[in-house]
Formats: sequence, C-alpha cells, structure tokens
Amino acid sequence: MSTNKADRRETILGGVIELLATRGMEGVTHRAVDELVGLPQGSTTYYFPKKTSLLVAASQYLAALLERECDELQVGFADKAATQGLEAAIAYVADELVAYADDERHLFLARVELTLASARREDLAGVGEQLTSAARRPIEFFVKLISNGQANVPIETCAGLIDGITLMYATGQAPKPTTDQVSAVLRAIL
Repeated sequence: MSTNKADRRETILGGVIELLATRGMEGVTHRAVDELVGLPQGSTTYYFPKKTSLLVAASQYLAALLERECDELQVGFADKAATQGLEAAIAYVADELVAYADDERHLFLARVELTLASARREDLAGVGEQLTSAARRPIEFFVKLISNGQANVPIETCAGLIDGITLMYATGQAPKPTTDQVSAVLRAIL
C-alpha cells in the first residue's frame, strides 16, 4: 500500500463507504475502517480524529464519486443521442441506471445511510442535500434534455421514482429494475 497521504486518505474514505453499505452507520468505527482497509490501528484516527469529521469527509468523497459517474453518463448520453438518436440515448441511460443498481450498490446504500443520518444529526447537517444533489444531477440532466427544456417537467418526481425503485432492489424488497421500467419512468414525465 502506498504511504502517500492522499492515497491513504482515499483508501480510508473508500473503507468508510464500504462499511456504511455493509454495516450501516453504527458499523463505522475508526478501528473497523483500519481493519477493513488493512492499515495499522490508529491510522484512521490520525487523519480523522472524530467520527463526525470522518463521516463528513466520506460524504464529500462519495459526492465526488457520484459527480464523476454523472460526467461519464453525460458523455455517453451525448454520444448515443448524436449517433443513434434520442430513443437510443434514453435506452442507454436506462441501461446505465439498471447497471448502477448492481455495480454501485455500495455507493447507493452509503448515500442512503449518510442522508438518513444527516436528517437526525446536527453535526451532519447539509450532508443529505449534498449527496442528493450529486446523485440527482444525472437524472436532472437527462430529463431536461429529453423534455426539450420544458419548465414544468417534474424532475423531483422522476428522481424520487428512480431512487425508490433502486432502494427497493438494493434492500432486497423488489426484483432488479429493468431497462423497460426505468425507460418508462423517464418517458412518463414528458
């Protein structure tokens, strides 16, 4: 493992996200992070002395990951729309959102854990808004594009439906969402 401070910090924050997804908020301790990522005991405490600072940094790291994924989705969407048309681009977005439910399940669950904690804890105020904004940015982008910039498009409704479908699947309460299901949500708001 690199001894570079930035690499070690990123490793720690990645460990926090994994713990949030697998053990929930109560499973995130400095010792648990050190054990998970294979660092000597006390390493996480060195970088983040308090649990709040650890959780806030993890939320910022998670928001940055979500933003990066959004940028990649936007490039793919623009390419599909330009080369194959709007219907192909909508199908692409739906495919990507369905794949996200499996491939990035840990990011989704960590976001939900931090958002819920933000609603209950003053020391995490603003975390929920930051993560929700980062997660909904791609949906807002796509909906604005496919609606030709209509002002009255219910973006929050669409994002809420996608989040709900993903949450039900991620928690084992529903089957994996399908491309047709997600495409129907995107088209229904137009």
